[in-house]
Amino acid sequence: MKKNLLLNFLAIVLGSLFLVNIVKAEESNYQEQKLLVQKLVNQAAELIKAKGQAALEIIADKNGKFNTKDSYVFITSSETGADLINPAFQEIEGLPAEDYIDPVTKAAQMTIVNAVKDRDTAWVEYLWPKPQETKPSKKISYLKKIFVNGKARIIGAGFYLR
Repeated sequence: MKKNLLLNFLAIVLGSLFLVNIVKAEESNYQEQKLLVQKLVNQAAELIKAKGQAALEIIADKNGKFNTKDSYVFITSSETGADLINPAFQEIEGLPAEDYIDPVTKAAQMTIVNAVKDRDTAWVEYLWPKPQETKPSKKISYLKKIFVNGKARIIGAGFYLR
């Protein structure tokens, strides 16, 4: 009986340690993803400052450095909420948020616009479909507001939570 109790106790301890290690690994991955998207956004902002309009083609390139498997840089208008560049969802480029039919993505666009209304950077969580999917998933994005020719633009990139 004591042997069974001891074995059960050891199994619980080992199982708990295993779960703690999984959580730590996921947390580490989460922090790496945050650093990656922040770096992508900052690099895109610097490229726009340096090259102006010519930078937009580079950022929009689906096979370029600003578009990885799970993360992609998008640029949104602060005035209309329209995605000016969205390599993963090109069909919505230029469409004002008020014209979005889907209430989930409409709310996401407004979350993005409102997050940087009174500040220059923000982290936001919202629902958005993964590329090549229609069902919304939880997404965390880093946003940075810049001014291009006197107009506020939001540069963002994010990652999807599993």
